Amino acid sequence: MIGHTQGMMGSKSKNVTPDQSTVAVYLGAFGFGALVCQSFHDLGLSTFITLAMGIQCFAFTCLRLKISQTKSVVGISGRTLMLQALSCGLRLCSTTWLNGYIPVDGTGDWLYQLLDVFALILVLQVIYCVFKSHRRTYQEEHDTFQVEFVALGCFVLAVLVHPDLNNRPVFDTLWTTALYIDVVAMMPQLVLMTKIRGEVEALTSHYVGATALSRATSLVFWYHGFTELAPLDGSFNLAGWAIIAAHVLQVLLLCDFLFYYIRAWVSTGSARFELPTYVDV
Repeated sequence: MIGHTQGMMGSKSKNVTPDQSTVAVYLGAFGFGALVCQSFHDLGLSTFITLAMGIQCFAFTCLRLKISQTKSVVGISGRTLMLQALSCGLRLCSTTWLNGYIPVDGTGDWLYQLLDVFALILVLQVIYCVFKSHRRTYQEEHDTFQVEFVALGCFVLAVLVHPDLNNRPVFDTLWTTALYIDVVAMMPQLVLMTKIRGEVEALTSHYVGATALSRATSLVFWYHGFTELAPLDGSFNLAGWAIIAAHVLQVLLLCDFLFYYIRAWVSTGSARFELPTYVDV
């Protein structure tokens, strides 16, 4: 996804010390996680999907904080945000009142859904900043990924291949559509970052990195829940393999970015770095 025709220039980035508001976000996330661990006593493997949602909320918080600090949406893909908002909305259509795709521990009673609602509110706020309040800084000419066809394709695929944990075809399809959209949601963001050929700001890097970690955490959950997706008649678990494949593809799409993200941390102590880009011919 990210080109390799120019060398990585992260070593030239300045080692920027996070300001107090950024540190507060990090500490708040750790504090919230500690509070959840103390408040729920039946945590287990099923908690991983709640953890994944919490990490995604942290990712959106980093993005919102970046806009608040810089008064700019430079480097942010509005089309990625549209896909992520659509994914959250479709998922909530199922998880707010059906039990098929929520954790079986105490976090599935309300915390998981609350985090998803919070994530949706955050992403809608950022979308407002991109297309309204800070539109003058939006790099629309570089953000040209055709998300409409992608979303439609995800819906058609979900109609054809979806699990039946809700035993309601419509809502099983909506949940699976949200999952498939998540697979490709970050592609416009990655394409935008390669097109603008600029330095990736630390909080934008955290947003992409945390999203990748969220997807990897969700993969752990569904890996262990694979057998739950198998048909009762013992036939081939097509839906289970589709969900696993979708999560693996998500992680693979972000691996290239993660390499430079981690490399920047190791070499400079900062998440601020420049991505290698394609050379025009």
